[in-house]
Formats: sequence, structure tokens, C-alpha cells
Amino acid sequence: MRLVQFAACEGLGRGEFHIDLANELANHIDVVLVAPSRALYLNRLNPRIQVRTYDSRNSRNNPWLWRELSRLVRDARPDIVHTHFAKATEIFAFTNRWLRLPHVATKHNPRKGRIFNRLPHVIAVSEQVRKTIEPAQARVIYNGIRPVEVTPRSHRSEPFSMIAVGRLDPIKGFDTLLHQLATVQQPFSLDIVGDGPQRSELERISRDLGLQDCVRFPGFCQDIPQRLQDADLAVISSQKEGGPVVAIEALFYAHVLLSTPVGIVPELLAPPFVAPIEAFSEAVVHIMEHYDSCTERFAATRQHWTPRLNIRSIAEQHLAYYEEILSSG
Repeated sequence: MRLVQFAACEGLGRGEFHIDLANELANHIDVVLVAPSRALYLNRLNPRIQVRTYDSRNSRNNPWLWRELSRLVRDARPDIVHTHFAKATEIFAFTNRWLRLPHVATKHNPRKGRIFNRLPHVIAVSEQVRKTIEPAQARVIYNGIRPVEVTPRSHRSEPFSMIAVGRLDPIKGFDTLLHQLATVQQPFSLDIVGDGPQRSELERISRDLGLQDCVRFPGFCQDIPQRLQDADLAVISSQKEGGPVVAIEALFYAHVLLSTPVGIVPELLAPPFVAPIEAFSEAVVHIMEHYDSCTERFAATRQHWTPRLNIRSIAEQHLAYYEEILSSG
């Protein structure tokens, strides 16, 4: 089987699930990746992947991109094309009017994306995302990761340490997280790892709340698995997500995860590990006061889910779906 995978995003250099998927699929089938020439993830590809980049302006309505993409895909002679996210899916769906190739698209978040309603073969990364597709005939296949080795921590942190990971953007809810943690009386530290347009505002909020001595902003980091392992608690405060990537990473590396009920989280976790952001302060205190029992419960959750969220298992599910699509004609 020969697959063309196309994502029009340039990425952030970390957490692009479609690249982890392409890397694993390339161990089993021929994979051609079509991507923007300025994509930040091109340096971490499986050497078995054939890369075809384009230079046209990355716009849904750019006829030069339609023409360049059509040529790149046609020359690759794929059996099937897999697009990720709404932008790439819209661009390829237009060019596929002439190519007429089998096409499957993955919707990674619950935001609007009417293009997915018009395709016969769609993958949703969670049940929550699947419910945003009409008709809701999409196949649910979770995102997955390839586990890496981390150094087990030798002892608990003092004070109680927390980590939050993500782009510093309002949708991540870090501002509300800071207001919630400002009411926690027990000593703690928090690293908000990432960068983005809200950084200066979050630093100001931290100072205004008197948290400047316990909240740090280390910026963009590549060693997220080790940081999750070193912290006592990973927290996700997002308002809306499709994944999120750190939830899956936390299942592999963190000792405990507390998250808002976004994306895949309600399908993986139950209280006390899921709470609305308005109740985060109480949830954090509960985990602090019952830490040993919470780590035991979370370890059982990890044992159940990590084999299913390993990228090898996720790739096998994709391969089976590709075969099903091709056999259906």
C-alpha cells in the first residue's frame, strides 16, 4: 500500500500526532508526506518517509497551491490519501475533484469543520470530536505516542510540584488556573511550560495574585516526558481541546493528572482526575491530601490505557481502516 499524508500546518515542532503516525506507518507501508517547505517537524521524520514539500502560499483559496499539490500527489501515485485538520482537508478535497483518489480525513478538534460532513471517510480523535461531525459516521481512532525512556524520580517534591503544558493562549485556561491556585493554602510550585501570545499577561496575573515566587514560565521545552515524570501532578485547564497531547503523555509519564473534561479526557479518566476548572482548587487540595491513594488509582488507569495509546496500536487501527476503505471500492 502507498499512502500520501498531507497536513497544511507548519507545526510547533512538538506534539504533531500526524507525524508520529506517519513515522510508524512508514515501518509497514510506503509513506509520502506532503507538507509546507517551512514545516518545523521535517527534521524528525522516519528516514523511510518520502518528503514532498511545496512553496505556494498556504491558503485554502490559492489556485497555485491547488495546482502544486495536485502535481505532487499525482506524481506520488498513492493508493490512498490521508489529510489532517480542516485546512488540508479542504484544500485536498477541492483538488481531488480531478484526481479522484480514495481520501480519508482526520478531525483533531471539536471546532467547526463543515468539510468533514461532506466526506465519506472521516476519523475523529475522540468521541467528543465524532459528535461534531454530521452525519456522525466517523471512525474514532485515538491519537497515540511512541513512549520514550525517562529517569524515574527518586523522591517526592517539596513543596508539592505541578506542571501545565501548552501554548500560552486563552483557550488553554491558564489564567483561570492561576486564579484557582491562588486560593490553595498548601505550599506548591507550578511550571507552565510553553510559549505564546498570552505569556506577558499570564506573568502579570501571576504577580497580581502574589504567585510570582511559586509559578515559573520556562518557555518552550522539548523534555516534556521527563518534566511530567519529575512533577507530583500534571494539570490541564483547557476550555476546548481535541486531544490534548499532554493528556496522553501524562498517562505514560505523570504520577497523577488532573484535567478539565475536554477532548479525549472524559473517555480516559474519572473523578477525582477530572473536574471543571471552577472546582480545580478543591480538586488539587484533594489530590494533595490523598496523594498516595490517587497515585495508585492513576497507575491502574495507566496500565489500562497505555497499551492502547501506543503509536504501534494506533497505526494498526489506521492500516485496518485504510484496507477497509480500499476494499469497499
